Amino acid sequence: MGSHIDFVVFAPSELQAKRAIDAGLAEIERLSKVLSNYDANSEISKLCSAPTGQWTPLSLDLAAVLEHSRRWHKLSDGKFDITVGPLTQLWRTNRKQKQLPTAAEIAETKSRCGWNAVNLQFAANEQGLSFTNASLSKSNMILDLSGLAVGYIVDAAFDKMAATGVRSILINAGGDIRVGDAPPGTEGWRIMIAGLGKQSPPLSMMRVSNCAVTTSGDLNQYIEVEGRRYSHFIEPQSGEPIERRQSVTALAATTVDADAGATALAILGSHRAWELFQEMPLQCAMIMETAQSDLGPIRTRWLTKD
Repeated sequence: MGSHIDFVVFAPSELQAKRAIDAGLAEIERLSKVLSNYDANSEISKLCSAPTGQWTPLSLDLAAVLEHSRRWHKLSDGKFDITVGPLTQLWRTNRKQKQLPTAAEIAETKSRCGWNAVNLQFAANEQGLSFTNASLSKSNMILDLSGLAVGYIVDAAFDKMAATGVRSILINAGGDIRVGDAPPGTEGWRIMIAGLGKQSPPLSMMRVSNCAVTTSGDLNQYIEVEGRRYSHFIEPQSGEPIERRQSVTALAATTVDADAGATALAILGSHRAWELFQEMPLQCAMIMETAQSDLGPIRTRWLTKD
């Protein structure tokens, strides 16, 4: 799914550590076939390519991810939106070509987005109420799960590893980090928070255990055209990328919430993020941003619960 994965495990023996890592890798492989937009044969890709309006059965995992996506869409006042996949694809293509899409292209692409076109059916099962079918009522929609799918996968892999009896675990999937008990003899896992520039030194350090930490930013994914810098974060209402530079680190109980939360806060910006943060399932967050697209003055703001 486009991420490098690091495992760190403290276990009584190498065999136990290997058993835990193998369990985590197997779960990652299984869920990648469900949630990866890179795989044309994944379950999410097949849902997006199904005929318009056709009901498609959902696995429990994809149903859960869509439920998380809808929850974060509401928590972020619509800024976290997996239906912007067509816009993401449009801007990614133009980023490679180093040119901007036209207003007409943006308007046409926006017409294929929107949560109002995602239809979900609910049904009862042994685990409670969960929707089991979905249909898309607009043609050529793309549900882009990149803002939380990796977090969901990391949580599932962590649970499989912990089930083997190993408790001191770290999984890092491209900045989506889930940790268990602190390493022996320490107060917690040491997590460094980088600055906005590639050569910037770390700006902060956390000691954490039994939680998740995710950092989202535009350090590596952006386009510069005519002196303006556009990040890979898409603002759903305008259909255009965010221009201010930003990096958001979010801490939560689960990686899926830290992942979605960091993305949502990055799009919201520090002022609106401050207004909505109290209702989000995040423990704390740090937002670094500039007013313009250059490295100008950097504003840093910590968000904590009242």
